[in-house]
Amino acid sequence: MAWYTSSMRVFRQGVSSLAYARRGAGPPLVLLHGLSGSAAWWRRNVPALAQHFCVYTVDLMGFGKSRRQHPLPLREAARLLEAWLRALELRQPRLIGHSMGAHIGLHLAARYPLGALVLVAASALVKDPWWRLSLRLPQAAWHGAWEFLPTLAWDALRAGPRNLYRATQEIIRDDPAELLGHVHCPTLLVWGERDVLVTRPMGERLRESLANSHLVVIPGAGHNVMYDRATAFNATVIPFLLNPTEVLKTG
Repeated sequence: MAWYTSSMRVFRQGVSSLAYARRGAGPPLVLLHGLSGSAAWWRRNVPALAQHFCVYTVDLMGFGKSRRQHPLPLREAARLLEAWLRALELRQPRLIGHSMGAHIGLHLAARYPLGALVLVAASALVKDPWWRLSLRLPQAAWHGAWEFLPTLAWDALRAGPRNLYRATQEIIRDDPAELLGHVHCPTLLVWGERDVLVTRPMGERLRESLANSHLVVIPGAGHNVMYDRATAFNATVIPFLLNPTEVLKTG
C-alpha cells in the first residue's frame, strides 16, 4: 500500500478537493470506490492493472483522505471529476466504478468522453430506504471476504456516520434513468453472484437499458467483487479495458 499512502496528490476546485494517487504507465484508467470506501479497496487490483495502464485511484469527497468534507451530490461529484480529468488532460480515460462510484461514473460518462466504462455492482437502481439496506449488511459481510472487514470498518469510521447517511440518502434519491441513453462508450457490467446489497437483477436491468453493454457475473463474489474474487475480476476487466469493442462483440 506504499503507492497509496505515500503518493497521494490533491486536486482543488473552489472549496472542494479530491485526493488521488497514480501508478503505472499507459492509457489512463480511473478507479472510483463505493460508499464508505477509499482507494485502499483496490489494493488487490492496482498491481495487475498498472501493468497495462496509468492507474488513478481517487478518494471521493467525504471519504478516505478526502474525508474532511461533506460528500457531494452525485451529479456534483461527477462535475468535480470532470474538472479534474480536464485539469490533468486525461483524454478518453477508462473508468472502473464500484457501487456508488459506478453510479457517479454513469453521470460522468454522460458528460465526458470515456474510452470504456466498467460498472461494478452499480448502485444506480437502489431505491430501498437506508434502514432496509442496513439490515442486509450482516449478510453482505458474511458473503464477502472476511479479511476485508478491518478495511471496511476503518474506512467507515474515517468517513463517519453523518457522511455515510448523507451519501446513502443521495444514492436513494438520485434517478439516473434519463442518463442511460447518453452513455455511449463500451460498458462492462460486473456483478457478484452473492451480492445482497445490489442484486443481480439490477445488473440485468442496467444491461437492458445501456446500449453497447455486457454483463458478467463472477461466481462466489459478494458486493465487493474486486476484492472478494480479485483474480477473476482482474482477468475479466483487463481484456475488456484493452480492447472493449472486441470483447463486446464476442461477449
